[in-house]
Amino acid sequence: MIPAAGSEHVTVPGRAQRGYSSLSVRILHLCTSIDPAAGGPSNVLARLARVQAERAARSSGPPGQVSIIVADAPDAVKGVAAELEAVGVRVHAGGPGAGPFCKGPMVERLIRDALAAPQGPGTGPPDIVHIHGLWQHTPHFGARAARQAGVPVIFRPCGMLDPWSLNQGRIKKKLFLELRARRDLNGSAAIHYTTETERRLVEPLRLRPRAWVIPNGIDWSEFEVLPPKGRFRAAHGIDQRPLIVFLSRLHYKKGIELLLPAFAHAAPKDAVLALVGPGEGDYVQQLRALAADLGVRERVLFPGMLKGPARIEALHDADLFVLPSYQENFGVAVIEALAAGTPVLISDQVNIWEEVQAAGVGVATPCRTEAVGEALRRMLSDRERLQAMGAAGREWARKTFPWTAIAELVETMYRDVIGGKSA
Repeated sequence: MIPAAGSEHVTVPGRAQRGYSSLSVRILHLCTSIDPAAGGPSNVLARLARVQAERAARSSGPPGQVSIIVADAPDAVKGVAAELEAVGVRVHAGGPGAGPFCKGPMVERLIRDALAAPQGPGTGPPDIVHIHGLWQHTPHFGARAARQAGVPVIFRPCGMLDPWSLNQGRIKKKLFLELRARRDLNGSAAIHYTTETERRLVEPLRLRPRAWVIPNGIDWSEFEVLPPKGRFRAAHGIDQRPLIVFLSRLHYKKGIELLLPAFAHAAPKDAVLALVGPGEGDYVQQLRALAADLGVRERVLFPGMLKGPARIEALHDADLFVLPSYQENFGVAVIEALAAGTPVLISDQVNIWEEVQAAGVGVATPCRTEAVGEALRRMLSDRERLQAMGAAGREWARKTFPWTAIAELVETMYRDVIGGKSA
């Protein structure tokens, strides 16, 4: 149920409301980056914008328009930009930005020009500005410029207001929050959270705008027909041994240094752990050294970043997906693993953990090596239960998280913010 207008927050169920036509509005998305290697917020934005553009093209009303402005260097994101432009998303990369906040005059000019675009067929200023992220210059400048232009703003903080995130570089973030970001947030029309947990974690900040809870999504067409079992295993010589897959950036916050000793001490002695994802060279070397010290280096794979079908082959071949992060705003990879029919083991700091446990498709543990190890041991010892959880997870992902459904829910939020003027 969606609470009545004026309620403190709105939780939109992760399922489409049938009967809505696509909104015919001009949407401007702002983010520091859409580089796929930058992680979740960038990938989520690209997928949402793609679906919005596809829906706008099918609209029975006046054509909508979806644009993105980022602080990436154009050459750095030309691949993803070309993919988005092919479906009608206008991508403007104004970087690279300079300094720790990626400040760049080109980005500022792009934002000002977009907000002042002359009205005409297929053009005009945006009806809404959807900002993804918080700490860097693009979100701040965009919020301020939109406020001056009278265009409503929605902020998606992407977990950056979670206590764990606020404590990383605490002094700088506290100053930025009080001097800039709090005003930006309170001047917005709405704040877009992706889980109830994220919303609750931000409550102590006492932000004024209406809160909407709408989950991230997945492209179900990638998962509708799964690849034959065994392709990832064959490529890495794994045969039928238990396979645990971690798929995310190789970064300290992901809890890999909890996972490796848990795997070494609690997983079956023939099990294989695949750490799939991009990572900085020095940190990856530290992980390799830790695996060697634990005596499991030969059973830990580092395939790097996998895209498209190769990513799905890894998830589909896994007996178990693991993500023991210290903080995770949503965890799209969790839903992708479930869509591939693989049950999940996540930490209780992955903000979708309550929904996962309530659906009976995975297990959540505290961020402790012993807890992760015990869950690994227990789950891998019951293959029948794993298969049942995987099947249930695939059905839950199919019903709840396709981007086509999530885009309709985002449109519900847009309708509320712009007062239904384009309904």
